[in-house]
Amino acid sequence: GSRHQFGNFGTPLTQPSPPEEGGRGLCGSALNQFPERIVMWGAGDQGRVNQPIIDALGGRLFAAIDDTPGLASPFPGVEVFEGYERFRAWLGPADRSAIGFIIAIGNPYGHVRVRLHDMMAAEGFQPVSFADPSAVISADAVLGPGAQIMPGAVIQTRVRLGTQCLINTSASVDHDCVLEDGVEIAPGAVLCGRVHVGRHAWVCAGATLISRVRIGTGAIVAAGATVIRDVPDHVMVAGVPARWKKDLEKAGG
Repeated sequence: GSRHQFGNFGTPLTQPSPPEEGGRGLCGSALNQFPERIVMWGAGDQGRVNQPIIDALGGRLFAAIDDTPGLASPFPGVEVFEGYERFRAWLGPADRSAIGFIIAIGNPYGHVRVRLHDMMAAEGFQPVSFADPSAVISADAVLGPGAQIMPGAVIQTRVRLGTQCLINTSASVDHDCVLEDGVEIAPGAVLCGRVHVGRHAWVCAGATLISRVRIGTGAIVAAGATVIRDVPDHVMVAGVPARWKKDLEKAGG
């Protein structure tokens, strides 16, 4: 059948800057280079996955924020503050530029991850971008600020990631793919070459996207799906081959 036609696909990523010396191609902030202290926004599942990686890389988590009432801290010796205002009051006039932040909130809340990133950066905190040591990242890939790369992930040549992209365990993003802001690629998903994923989209576990397909803003590719055609904005597709499953409510983009 014919491919879907797209209208406005959102703000495109800027042309990547030349790779910084020793920076593994990172654009916007330094990969695995941490400020003196780190605050994690999100003390749930993604936060618990992130914490041992940060520890192994030499980062120091000193506080966490979560909006869940009464949530016990999963991080030994680290207090979880219920909401940003409580954390802000506790922090007082401390120099924000010496504090890094990680937004440990998975999709379908990519729009929330980007919004909180912008708020924290505006307050003067520094976005942390990190990759587990077992991840394989091409030297000419460009990773936007707040990138989170999990164990066993592969990011190939000339890939571009926007702000707050999350590449999960053993996911593969092949050559020349573009992921816009707030995208999550779930465990074991495979993106073949030149795939373009729109803002806040979510490619779920074990999905396969053939070369050159475009995934729309806010779209969800269900677990195990095989995508052979473009996916419009704000829809869920599922199955082999992937077909429309339902329309999704627009959320932040």
